[in-house]
Amino acid sequence: MTDDLAVLGLTPAEQAAYRALIAHQPVPAGEVLTALVDKGLATPVDGGHEAVAPDIALEVLILDRERQLREAREHISSLMVAYRKHVTAPRPTLLEYVGDAAAVRQRIVQVQQAARLEVRRLIRTPQVPLEVHVECRTIYETAALQPDPCGEVRVVPTLPVELYLVDDRMALIMLGEDRAAILQPCGLLDAYQELFERLWERALPAVPDEEAEARLLTSLLLSGLSDGQIARELGVSPRTAQRKLAGLMQELGAQTRFQAGAQAALRDL
Repeated sequence: MTDDLAVLGLTPAEQAAYRALIAHQPVPAGEVLTALVDKGLATPVDGGHEAVAPDIALEVLILDRERQLREAREHISSLMVAYRKHVTAPRPTLLEYVGDAAAVRQRIVQVQQAARLEVRRLIRTPQVPLEVHVECRTIYETAALQPDPCGEVRVVPTLPVELYLVDDRMALIMLGEDRAAILQPCGLLDAYQELFERLWERALPAVPDEEAEARLLTSLLLSGLSDGQIARELGVSPRTAQRKLAGLMQELGAQTRFQAGAQAALRDL
C-alpha cells in the first residue's frame, strides 16, 4: 500500500487501519486506533469503532494542513527580516552572494522549486534539466542544449549571462562556475526580466520550423548586419549563412535588401 495520505500526517499503519475500518473490518485497540480517533478519522460505536466518512474526516485534515501552510508562508517575511539583518547589518540587502560550488548548486535547485507561477532560465553550460512544477521557459546556448529539456525551449548561439528568474520575486545570476548572486525585487531585477523577454523574442525554437527561421533571417537581413555578423548570430559558418540568405532572397523574389524588406512586409514576416 502506498503512503498516499502521508501528506496529511497519517502513518502507513494509520492509513491501513483507516482503510480497514472503511471496509468494516475490525481494528485492534492500541496506539494506531487511538490516533485515528484523535485525528477524527474514527469514532466509538457500540463498543467498537467505525470510520468517519472520508469526505468529512479527510477534508478537515486538508483544511488544517492548508491553514498551517498559510501561517508558515506569513512567517517567511519575519524570518527574511531577521536573515537580512544578520547577513548584512546594519541594513537589508537586495543582493545575496553565494561563493561555494556546492552551495550554488543547492541554491539553483531551491530557487526553482520555490517558484509559484513561472521559471525563466538562460542556460550557458550543459546540465541535467531540473523538472519544475510551474510554467517553464528556457533559452539555451546551442552547445548547452541537453536531451529532453522540460518546458518551452528556445536556443541562441550565445548568451550574455546564465540566469534563473523565479516569478517576479527573485533572480539567481551565475558569476562563475562556483559563484552566484541572488537578487531581490529592484530595478536591476526588472532589467534582467526585460533582457530575458528580448532574448526570447529573438531565439529560435529548439527544433525551428521554416517560418520561425524565415522570420529570424528576415530580421537579421534588415538589421544592417554584415553576412559575417549574421553568421555569428545564427551560430553557423559564413558560407552557410550566405546560402540561407540567398535562399530567402530567392523565395522573396528580391535582388536587394530593400526589396526583401518590402516583400517581407507584404508577407507579414
